[in-house]
Amino acid sequence: MDHEAARQLFGNRVRELRQQMGITQEQLAEVISKTTEHISFLERGERSPSFEVILDIADAINVSVSYLMNIEQPNEHTDPITTLIVAPVSPSLVEPVEEPITTENERQSNLERLQSAFDGVREMQLLANEYGITDIFQDNGGKVLQVLILLGLRISPGREGNDAMDADGNEYELKTVNRLLNKNAGITTHHLNKEILRKYRLVQAWYIAIYEGIELIEIYKVFPSTLEVKFKDWEVKLEKQDSINNPKIPMKLVRQGELVYAKQ
Repeated sequence: MDHEAARQLFGNRVRELRQQMGITQEQLAEVISKTTEHISFLERGERSPSFEVILDIADAINVSVSYLMNIEQPNEHTDPITTLIVAPVSPSLVEPVEEPITTENERQSNLERLQSAFDGVREMQLLANEYGITDIFQDNGGKVLQVLILLGLRISPGREGNDAMDADGNEYELKTVNRLLNKNAGITTHHLNKEILRKYRLVQAWYIAIYEGIELIEIYKVFPSTLEVKFKDWEVKLEKQDSINNPKIPMKLVRQGELVYAKQ
């Protein structure tokens, strides 16, 4: 098996197990201190995971490394309970579902509701295409679309470093964070090197959108000059090493920016 095929199988494996756990790319990224973009790259087979990332993902989705890496036979029917790193919780400790969905009528009703919801999702995707977003389920695409519309921006072609641009061609960094996951987690950036840091300093501004789940709460416009205190810290580190693994911008620094949107 060549490396490209192995990456793709691993990405499929991560997506399958993540979805079985019922967690989003954003949630997985937050747990392992990576960007949602990084998880998206992994799941699409466009980036090779480091040993540390493999360990972190296995821990995050509660499976053994060997089970996570079972990419030769990704569809074999193995009981995941036997591969859990921690023992499953006793059923006596779990709150029972008050109204379990067991009847054919209930399932059919939910399928109809799901189909109705997807009609709206498809319409949303058509709108997203106009803003340069090819998949609203990837990289927080739905949230990014909302922010772009509110700010009058669109995705930069290629999304190399700078995320969005306005009608005059000015470039902006665009970040979203779900504060329900961790109110004080800070804003996770890209895997940082000197070239990306240079771009961070050159953008017109950073727009940082704060969500609670799927609800947009605030958007801050933060100029590079406000973030320069962090940029200088990163610059010192980059004199001693080639890159920094997804450094974060603290929320207290974000809130020094201009509040341009607040939920009423």
